[in-house]
Amino acid sequence: MLRIGAITKPNPDVSPAEHHVVSTPATQSASGWASYIPSWAPSPPQSHSSLSESKVAGFRNPWPSWHKPTTAEIWKNFQWGDDNDGCLELAASHLANDTADTQKPEQSKLPRFGDINHWPNSLGAKAARLLCVKHPDFTFPDDTKAKVTWLGHAGVLVQLPSMDLRCNGPDGPVRCLFDPMFSARCSPSKLAGPIRSYPPPCKVEDLPPIDIVCISHNHYDHMDHDSIMFIWQRSSFCVRFFVPLGNKRWLVDWKIPADRVVEMDWWDSVELTVAFPTPATSTLKIHCTPAQHNSFRTAGDADTTLWSSWYLELLHPAHNSRPNKPPFRFFFAGDTGYQFHPSSAWPPSPNNPAITAETGDSDNDDKTFPACPAFAEIRDRIAPPNLLLLPVSVGATFAYLRSFVPLPDWISPFPRHSAGVTGANHMPPWDAVRVLKVMTEAVGGGGGGGGGAARHIEGTGSGPDVPVPAPVAVAMHWGTFVTDPAEVLRTLGALEWACRRQGVRFGRELGREGEVGEEGLEPWFVAVHHGGSVCL
Repeated sequence: MLRIGAITKPNPDVSPAEHHVVSTPATQSASGWASYIPSWAPSPPQSHSSLSESKVAGFRNPWPSWHKPTTAEIWKNFQWGDDNDGCLELAASHLANDTADTQKPEQSKLPRFGDINHWPNSLGAKAARLLCVKHPDFTFPDDTKAKVTWLGHAGVLVQLPSMDLRCNGPDGPVRCLFDPMFSARCSPSKLAGPIRSYPPPCKVEDLPPIDIVCISHNHYDHMDHDSIMFIWQRSSFCVRFFVPLGNKRWLVDWKIPADRVVEMDWWDSVELTVAFPTPATSTLKIHCTPAQHNSFRTAGDADTTLWSSWYLELLHPAHNSRPNKPPFRFFFAGDTGYQFHPSSAWPPSPNNPAITAETGDSDNDDKTFPACPAFAEIRDRIAPPNLLLLPVSVGATFAYLRSFVPLPDWISPFPRHSAGVTGANHMPPWDAVRVLKVMTEAVGGGGGGGGGAARHIEGTGSGPDVPVPAPVAVAMHWGTFVTDPAEVLRTLGALEWACRRQGVRFGRELGREGEVGEEGLEPWFVAVHHGGSVCL
């Protein structure tokens, strides 16, 4: 088991805007369901400058970028009838000359789409061909900096090189699992609520031993009781859980020992080493970092627990066996928004290519609806990451409601909505590409989001002879709890279009066995299949 140090608190002189909410009668009476009703949710009060004599009732997004849509804004962005988004055609165009996958997969790997049997050219069949289920390969190749395996929705396994002699073998990698979700439904009930369209790529018991589990927040699609308990039962000899403030009690109530659950606030950090470190031993540093979202699990507990992203650094010592080896850094965004976009014509797509590529929104006043500053702050306070795990699904109240009644668009009682109206809470593909570029700019500027020649970034430990490989983003939080096959095509097409327009390379399975991250090239944004991997 990895040895854990004490939690390090941020310097109060550089602390961000306050995200704690102080207990008042208004916060005590707030309903948990309100967080799912954008236009009627109560606004949390401004927190006090000092919490030393106050009780923390909950949490808030402390930036001007946080915006709950009004009723008028939601109504303006409703979309009824058939979906004619040009991104669907863009995604489907890749199937035109593809004859390799016209064979229908076995039934256990097929998504739950109504027109899946009309193979291979119905909308459901096209979605199943563009996004399929593969059994994951958990082996860790030699000379690999990291291996990322997407397990569906926001569940991602990141494997890192061994820090030293490990509990799961002398050459075993360090395994970090984020927001595992293997259940059929993301709901308090197994009989109702959003149900998976795609099955998990493997059973939770098929996972290798897990060292670290990071949970971003307590929504049912990110903190799943059954998945967490299976992992605990099978990896109890080595696993530790990391959660944002207020969430430890859930795991302890589920009978996970309190000393195996580490609860952290934004900007807290903790270091992990092997039990008997040597001068050649690496250190894994875990940072709890901000996200722009919310929390809710039971009636009356809206925003009473914290939500977060996670940033991990594998730090190598200066040692003859690892000369001038820079750290490896990766960022898991969890569930987060980036910017509210009021225009129903947003985001840019093949239907409206005239919208500017720089901002992505020609009629959006950034002074009124600014972008979330947290991602640039994470980059500046720690360093640009080598790897980013970013959500790309719209997902929001009406998508959640539509999941209860999965009917075709032309008869569904629940309309679609434009991606931008919920962009402050769930960032769609265009904004995910923007976040990739923002977070991978060299500290203090550098522009271009990491494109062009290989970068040399302060704080990375890289000298003039150690170029930094191009950053890689892997798409997650999409294509699992989908209400119809059009969502799969729309997400893939929108991500490809965003990459084209913003100077980022888009890929599905790239290079030898999915290996990406060549030096000196523009960043990659990769969307793999369920169970697919990317090696860096």
